[in-house]
Amino acid sequence: MLRLEVPLELAGLESAQDEVEAYLRARGASASALYKVRLVLDELVANLMSHARFPGAPQPLRLEVEAGAEGILLAVEDAAAPFDPRTAPAPEGPPSLDDDRVGGLGLALVRRMVEIRDYRPVTGGWNRTELVIPPG
Repeated sequence: MLRLEVPLELAGLESAQDEVEAYLRARGASASALYKVRLVLDELVANLMSHARFPGAPQPLRLEVEAGAEGILLAVEDAAAPFDPRTAPAPEGPPSLDDDRVGGLGLALVRRMVEIRDYRPVTGGWNRTELVIPPG
């Protein structure tokens, strides 16, 4: 299992994505799975950077990655205010392309690519979200 702390900044995200990709590539992950992992990590970190409320200074995201028979298992822990991605309402699409805006669809994208297995509070005021990216 790979364990990382990911600073909530673009440079930290890119470095973590590269490290996760190298770990998974060495375990035979497909190009499609690697793409999904990179995109999911990007969305999760972007959401924390843009929308999360922290009780103090933002803490790095804790990430666990494991390649298994059922796919790529990701466990993400953050110190932000509780947010259960399984129960958040789906965003509404714009009435027309002219009304479209950038942003707001990241969670919907993540939900389409992964199975959100679990969300729960953990010790110290942290949140843990467990995801599975199917093989292939």
